[in-house]
Amino acid sequence: MIFFDIDGTLIDHARASAAASLRLFDHFAREIPFPREQFPVIWETALMKHFDRFCRGEVSIWEQRRARIRDVFANPAFTEPQCDARYRVFISHYESLTRAYPDAAPALAKLVGKRLGIISNGAREQQVGKLKRAGLLHHFSVMVFSEDAGLGKPAPAIFLEACRRAVEDPESCIHIGDDLTCDIEASQAVGITPIWLDRTGTGDALPVVTITSLAELTDIFDTKLCFV
Repeated sequence: MIFFDIDGTLIDHARASAAASLRLFDHFAREIPFPREQFPVIWETALMKHFDRFCRGEVSIWEQRRARIRDVFANPAFTEPQCDARYRVFISHYESLTRAYPDAAPALAKLVGKRLGIISNGAREQQVGKLKRAGLLHHFSVMVFSEDAGLGKPAPAIFLEACRRAVEDPESCIHIGDDLTCDIEASQAVGITPIWLDRTGTGDALPVVTITSLAELTDIFDTKLCFV
């Protein structure tokens, strides 16, 4: 089974999140005490801070979303309805802006006949929606999200749950992702073979298979990873 991460691997989360955060800023400019040009970084910092808490099982998906809104509006007194209303402005823009990377669909099409799966920290409904809108959903027969295992990557539980659902031993699986900690080190720790997608080509050389584009996967599987 070849597992894929979603955000940063198949779907360009960063571009969509930055653009949607600016639309959120413009909608509530009088309420946000930060410069517009700095807001995408402020948003992403708050996102990762609280999303990591969700992946560790410390808060629910909506609790982390509300904490994020309170941070970027610098208003800890916001009620749940106030937070939710503001988050929905962001997510409506974000969902309309998410796109697959140009190399995603062609690469998956070349893997027809191989068993493909998803391991993602994102919320199931949101992540499935991204894949569906991008026309990629039909490629995957097994999909595991953080709520399925109770913890997100890099916890071993989510990788092991994915292998269990695939009815495969970890040693016979591959995981492709862009995050060194959550995708590469974590999958390798449970016996899954990692492939690091270093899209910028600026990362340090590591003793794992590394690619800069999903277009390289066919050659990788034909040579270095023939067992897949």
